[in-house]
Amino acid sequence: MTMAPTDNGPPYVERILNLPSLLRKKSHFLLGPRQTGKTFLIRHSLKGVRFYDLLDSSIYLALSHRPERISQELIKTRWSSSTRFSACRNS
Repeated sequence: MTMAPTDNGPPYVERILNLPSLLRKKSHFLLGPRQTGKTFLIRHSLKGVRFYDLLDSSIYLALSHRPERISQELIKTRWSSSTRFSACRNS
């Protein structure tokens, strides 16, 4: 197991799970207990993806009231098959 320093936080532990490779094939759910690094893994592994943090109540409420907003934003940014987005909500 190798550990790499991060810009502003704890070191990143390299994982066997290769998110970019998996997501080229199909969609996946990333489930796990709170505070185990799911969001950190996504942000570290999938740099440049659009990320909707559904723990931010203003984002959650805006998307709850207008879920079509996601598709409108993706169309505005010229959605392509190489563009991904992530929505995260821990409960």
